[in-house]
Amino acid sequence: MAFKNWNVRVHLKTGSVNLGQVGEESEELARCAALSKFGIPEDEDTDPATRGIRADDEFDVSPAT
Repeated sequence: MAFKNWNVRVHLKTGSVNLGQVGEESEELARCAALSKFGIPEDEDTDPATRGIRADDEFDVSPAT
Protein backbone atom coordinates (compact mmCIF):
# COMPACT_ATOMS: atom_id res chain seq x y z
CA MET A 1 0.00 0.00 0.00
CA ALA A 2 1.06 3.56 -0.66
CA PHE A 3 1.67 6.07 2.09
CA LYS A 4 -0.86 8.95 2.03
CA ASN A 5 -2.01 11.89 4.11
CA TRP A 6 -5.24 11.80 6.12
CA ASN A 7 -7.25 14.72 7.54
CA VAL A 8 -8.24 14.31 11.20
CA ARG A 9 -11.50 15.80 12.46
CA VAL A 10 -13.05 15.58 15.93
CA HIS A 11 -16.82 15.90 16.37
CA LEU A 12 -18.07 18.03 19.26
CA LYS A 13 -21.54 19.11 20.39
CA THR A 14 -20.75 22.54 18.96
CA GLY A 15 -19.58 21.19 15.58
CA SER A 16 -16.58 19.51 14.00
CA VAL A 17 -12.99 20.73 14.36
CA ASN A 18 -10.13 19.94 11.98
CA LEU A 19 -7.09 18.97 14.02
CA GLY A 20 -4.57 18.48 11.22
CA GLN A 21 -3.12 15.61 9.24
CA VAL A 22 -1.35 12.32 9.76
CA GLY A 23 0.43 10.17 7.21
CA GLU A 24 -0.27 6.43 7.01
CA GLU A 25 -0.99 3.58 4.61
CA SER A 26 -4.58 2.76 5.62
CA GLU A 27 -7.56 4.29 7.40
CA GLU A 28 -7.10 1.94 10.36
CA LEU A 29 -3.46 2.98 10.78
CA ALA A 30 -4.40 6.64 10.27
CA ARG A 31 -6.89 6.41 13.17
CA CYS A 32 -4.13 4.98 15.38
CA ALA A 33 -1.74 7.73 14.28
CA ALA A 34 -4.42 10.37 14.97
CA LEU A 35 -4.86 9.10 18.53
CA SER A 36 -1.11 9.08 19.01
CA LYS A 37 -0.64 12.60 17.65
CA PHE A 38 -3.81 14.36 18.86
CA GLY A 39 -4.99 12.23 21.77
CA ILE A 40 -5.23 13.87 25.20
CA PRO A 41 -4.62 11.39 28.05
CA GLU A 42 -7.23 11.59 30.81
CA ASP A 43 -4.60 12.38 33.44
CA GLU A 44 -3.40 15.40 31.38
CA ASP A 45 -6.88 16.69 30.46
CA THR A 46 -6.95 19.75 32.71
CA ASP A 47 -7.51 22.60 30.21
CA PRO A 48 -10.92 22.54 28.48
CA ALA A 49 -9.63 25.03 25.88
CA THR A 50 -7.04 22.52 24.63
CA ARG A 51 -8.33 20.88 21.47
CA GLY A 52 -7.49 17.30 20.69
CA ILE A 53 -9.12 13.90 20.92
CA ARG A 54 -10.44 13.12 24.39
CA ALA A 55 -11.47 9.65 25.59
CA ASP A 56 -15.19 10.15 24.84
CA ASP A 57 -14.82 12.12 21.60
CA GLU A 58 -15.88 10.81 18.21
CA PHE A 59 -13.41 11.51 15.41
CA ASP A 60 -12.75 10.50 11.84
CA VAL A 61 -10.00 10.45 9.29
CA SER A 62 -10.47 11.08 5.58
CA PRO A 63 -8.01 11.05 2.68
CA ALA A 64 -6.43 14.44 2.08
CA THR A 65 -6.83 15.69 -1.46
